[in-house]
Formats: sequence, C-alpha cells, structure tokens
Amino acid sequence: MLQIGRVARRSAAGAALLILALALVSVMTFSMACGDDPPPTPVADPAEPAPAATPAPEPAAPAPTPESEPTNEDDALTRAYVEEAVERYKRDGLDATVAYYSSEESIEGERYLIILDGDDGTVVAIPFYQDLILGEQHSSAAPFLERATEAGDWLEHRELQPTLTDTGVVVREDDLRTYLILHDGWLFMSSHSILQENLAEATKDYVSRAIARYESEGLEGTVGYYNSQDSLEGRLYLFLIGADDNYLAHPIFPNLIGTDIKEVRDSRGDPLGQRIAQATEEGIWVEYLWPTPITRVESPKTTWAIRHDGLIFASGYYDAGDATEPPAWLDADPREYTVEYVERAIERYERDGLESMLNYYNSVASFEGEWYLFATDANDIYHVHPLLPRLIGTDIKDVVGSDGYELGKALAQATEEGVWVEYLWPHPVTLQEVPKVGYAVRRDGLLFASGYYPAVDDPAAYTKGYVQKAIEYYEREGVEATLAYYNSPASVDGSYWLMMVGPEGDIVASAVAPEWVGVEASTFTGILAGEPIGEELLGATEEGHWFQYVWPNPRASGVLVVNLWIIRHDGYAFASGYYEEE
Repeated sequence: MLQIGRVARRSAAGAALLILALALVSVMTFSMACGDDPPPTPVADPAEPAPAATPAPEPAAPAPTPESEPTNEDDALTRAYVEEAVERYKRDGLDATVAYYSSEESIEGERYLIILDGDDGTVVAIPFYQDLILGEQHSSAAPFLERATEAGDWLEHRELQPTLTDTGVVVREDDLRTYLILHDGWLFMSSHSILQENLAEATKDYVSRAIARYESEGLEGTVGYYNSQDSLEGRLYLFLIGADDNYLAHPIFPNLIGTDIKEVRDSRGDPLGQRIAQATEEGIWVEYLWPTPITRVESPKTTWAIRHDGLIFASGYYDAGDATEPPAWLDADPREYTVEYVERAIERYERDGLESMLNYYNSVASFEGEWYLFATDANDIYHVHPLLPRLIGTDIKDVVGSDGYELGKALAQATEEGVWVEYLWPHPVTLQEVPKVGYAVRRDGLLFASGYYPAVDDPAAYTKGYVQKAIEYYEREGVEATLAYYNSPASVDGSYWLMMVGPEGDIVASAVAPEWVGVEASTFTGILAGEPIGEELLGATEEGHWFQYVWPNPRASGVLVVNLWIIRHDGYAFASGYYEEE
C-alpha cells in the first residue's frame, strides 16, 4: 500500500535503490506498473526458420472467487481497524488522528493506516517514510479514490508491503486486500495479505470493467485510456488486442502497439501469444513465464483473456514476487561486466544447446540494464538481436555506422581471444546513436557479443550545454523553428533530448515522446513514484535548477534515475536530463 512520493535532489544511487526496494511500482510509459504481459520476442527474418516451439501447456482453471464482504478473521480485523480510525477522527479530530496514524504506535501487526485527501489523493498520514511520502500525491491513488465509498469497499492488488519487525522495516511484495472508507472528504484505508488465488477474481473484475468502458465509450476512448497510466490498478493493467490480433493498447510496453501477439514467445520458446490469441467469448486462462516489472526476472504469470466484439481484453498476475536485491550490474565495472555477460551466454549455449540460447537471448528476459546479446551464426548472419530484431537474418559485415565506419566487419574479425570495437550505436532509451564499446568473441564459429555505452565525463555539464544550445537556437531562429526542430529526431543527441513548456503551461516540444505535446505540464508526474515533474517544470527560473526522479527503462530492465536540468527563458521552460541506470 506504500507509495513513495518525491525523490528529489537525492543521490542518484540512493534514490534509485530506495525506489527499487520500497516503491510500489505502478508502472510502465508516460508511459511505463504492474504485472507485465509480454513484449514480443523478436522473430527471425521470414527466410530464417524460427526455433522450434516448446509444446504449450493447458490453460489453468480460474481460481476460487473471493467474497466481496468480510468472510474471515483477516477481513474482519482489517475492517475493524479502518472503522476504528474513522471513529478516532470523529472523536479527536483530524490533527490528532493524523498524528496517531503517522506513528509506529498505530501499527497493528501487518496493518497500518494511510489517510489520503479524498479529492486529489495526497497522503496526509502514514507511519513509514514520512520524509518521502507525506504531502505527496499517492502515485496510484486513482483506483482507491474510485472504489472508496462512505459504506466502505474492498480492493485486491499486488504491491510491496512494509512490515515493522524487531530489526526494522522489512519490505516484501505481497498480494493485498485493502479496505477503504471515504469519510468527511478523507480516505481511510488499510490492508492485509491474501492468498495468491484470490487475485484471479480481481483480475477478471478488472478486465470486465475494461469491457464495460468499451461498451460505454467506444474503441477510441478505451484505447486512449488503457494506453495511459491512469488505467493502472496496482500491478494490474490491460493489454488490448484488435480483431487482427495486433496490439491496440499497452501502457507498459507501447512499442508493442501494432505488432502481432501471435509472434510473442517467452525465453523457452513457448508461443504464449498464440495461446492468448485463442481467447473465446467465455474467456481463457493462460500460464507462461514472463519478466516481472521490477527485476525483469522471469516468473510464472497467469493471464485472463476474453474475446468481446472481436477484440481480446486481457490482464494477468504473477505467481511469484519480485526480488528486491539490487541487480549485479548496478555498480559493476562496465568492461568487466560486458565480458562476464558474453561468457554467460556462451555457457548457456554449451550447456543447453543453440535453440535454448536463441530463445533466451532473443527475449526481453535477457536484458540486464544496458546489456543485451547480439550474436551471429558461423556465416556472420545475425540470429540474436533483441534491441533491433530487424537485423536478424542479415549479415553483420554489412552493418555500417552513420559516420561510415564499417563496424560490422570489425566485429566479425573476432577470434576465440575476443576483440573490442568502438563505434556509434542506438542508445537503448532513445534509439539515437551514441558511442558504444562492443566486445565480440568466437565459439564454435559463432559470434557472441555485447557492449556498454560509456558515460559522458561530466553529464551535468553536458546537459546544461545541450539546453543552452537550444536557448541559443531559439534566440537565433525564433519559436516556430525551434519547436519544429526540437520536435524532430534530428534534435536528439544520443540520450539527450529537449522538453519545452510554453507560457500557457502545456508541453510544446518533446521529440522522444511526441504524445506528450499538448499535455498540461501540471499533470505530468513520475510513473513509479509520483514525483511532481510538471510542477518543477512550471516552477523554472532564469537561474535554472536540477530535479531528480525515477523513470522506467522502456527497452531494458530496471528503471532509470533522471537528473533533469530546467531553466526558464523568454517565458518558456527548457529542460533536458541525463540518465543513470538504477
């Protein structure tokens, strides 16, 4: 139930690890929350035969339906705990109630109380991490505010739950059943752990409400809503498939939109997308492996998919929680980790065979931060490339950088001793070219390779310089030409790109995320922790200031810490930032 608010002006590593360990991820894109359904595993060129698929297991039967009213001791205790908080408010008033439920004294076992402003979801009482949370908007307040009534209601979801122990606060991911009461404009709520199978009914209910929205608002309104972060409920989100089996909506992995779900496989080669595409009007359960949102480690997932009006409405939950330990690559030496990553790929190939290696490293499960494998057969034909799958089936020796450097030929010269090559390559976040250092080695004639993106020596200074160039462009060319240029891919410098907010408070330039143009900046908040990014943009001064927030990594694992430089000039806010892997 805990949601971390602003993580501003803290060290990048500290803020990032705190989010990883404590935040209730209600992710992925202003995208990018929740349990994942799969981004597609890249499929080889039609001329290249696809790896054989693992036989699909039978769909799982739906789990028992939970009662909406308290039916056991846990329900009764949680409801009594929340109702007692309301009575305390009636008796002692708001200030005394907030003070009590912001203290450890108020905690009863796994139960603690959160009080939200019923209008905007601002947290006014919580016993944990007050310096980060109190006064900030609960980053997934919408489903709680929507469900809360004066009569009380229940909401089931999966999130990270802090528990007070003798050694301090322990955080674990859990399946929660939350009781909510709206009283006198304040939302009182508390939770307890529930059995995993109870999530099945919550998932079906979420999908049913999506279908009801489609019936009332039509396809366009439904697609718009479920491609937004407002649609997330804890770790639940909808992925919507058209009658042609192409994705129409996916708020976590928008790059899926327009692709065919039937092409999706997990790291074992299981054609899970084909099984989801078999959804009927009665609905089916489909079980498969897919990376969890926080660590991207594959875990069993159960998805409910149902056909309605030719469309497939689907959502799912995980059978296992995310680990909260920081990933191994977080503080690793990039050159050493590159070699280690490639060696592990070779070990998988030698242990499990070629097909297993292809399946795994052509899936999103193989990403580790900015590291991914690209590999060729003995004839130098790509058969692994999860970042740019269009390369599969092509000859690596034909790859030439935008600067004319024949990087593919240099990589193809690798021997069993290995070779290092420096070249320009698309950045995993922006897909714009930046310097990359690649390592390639041969084994059994096959080429195994990975690489890292060297950091700018002084990213803060480089960010400020990039923004200053944009201001100078504005002074020289005028506002119309500036907006045209900084809304185009040509303005992106590797991982650096510009956001501009106009005098009226709306976003007017955003080359990497053009869907943000026209959005009121005041509504722009962090996806993972709800940080008030828009308020910071609107509060820009001519002296400029830094703001730090956490953002999901759209093309790799984990999240990114964004260090944003914001400065006002001639009524416009100019902003850019640099990323640090979390």
